[in-house]
Amino acid sequence: MAVQEIGYPVCTLGEAKSRSDVVIFWGCNPIHAHPRHMGRYSIYARGFFRERGRNDRTVIVVDPRKTDTAKLADVHVQLEPHKDYELVSAMRAALRGYEFEVDSVAGVPVETIYEAMDLCKSAQFGQLYFGMGVTMSKGRHRNVDIAINLIIDLNTYTKFGLMPMRGHYNVNGFNQVVTWLTGYPFGVDLTRGYPRYNPGETCANDVLQRGETDMMLNIAADSGAHFPQKAIEHMAKIPLVCVDPHQTPTTEISNIVIPTSFSGVETGGVAYRMDGVPLELKKVVDVPEGIWTDKDVFDYMLKKVKEML
Repeated sequence: MAVQEIGYPVCTLGEAKSRSDVVIFWGCNPIHAHPRHMGRYSIYARGFFRERGRNDRTVIVVDPRKTDTAKLADVHVQLEPHKDYELVSAMRAALRGYEFEVDSVAGVPVETIYEAMDLCKSAQFGQLYFGMGVTMSKGRHRNVDIAINLIIDLNTYTKFGLMPMRGHYNVNGFNQVVTWLTGYPFGVDLTRGYPRYNPGETCANDVLQRGETDMMLNIAADSGAHFPQKAIEHMAKIPLVCVDPHQTPTTEISNIVIPTSFSGVETGGVAYRMDGVPLELKKVVDVPEGIWTDKDVFDYMLKKVKEML
């Protein structure tokens, strides 16, 4: 939602690896959540213009907790929980040279805010990675709104990029594909024969919590582990079909479970990286006998639907 309203000052992971000399992790803990990220792309990776890896980079971590990632930072900005919007606003003010009439903002000393902004302004190429600590705190997509504006402001002085630390495998793929098919990244309603988009009204969580659905098809998502309790309670009441190669909490409450092959291992295809770059995946081993690919399953479902029309 923030990207649609403001824009998306993004770059590829390869460009960040080769160029970034200031790296900001905001509301994320990649040491545990993305174990190979720092070694391959962000901190320790040796890039074309950053041949010494970590020694060529300044790391800033913004997090209310002293995480293992924060312990590696050159500057740890330890803000109060749910104060991301206030802190980014203060950073934008500091960037523009305003003086503060308080000693701290969001629990962060003013001196630390100025120090962080001076480091960012003097960077040759900066990169901000943000995680669910930003989107799941008070403000939600408005936090990302103002973070994007901060990056736009920084690009007045230097080159800066922004990238979400996407979670599960290929979670970016659905957003990418449904956007170039319908124009919307999620919460798409096709009941009228054309795509409509109304977050808060047409998303899976919304219709489940209102009890409007009388059947659910769950595809490669663990809704039973991640949806709110009210939504899960309704899922348990209605017919639930789960298409997933894994055994999950969602499969446990499903009426029908259709196991499929593992993409990128037992079948080829395309997956999207967190920076939006599509990767062609190749098959490594054969699919076990009797197991279909995702495409086989949906082709068969579509055939059956057409037979009923």
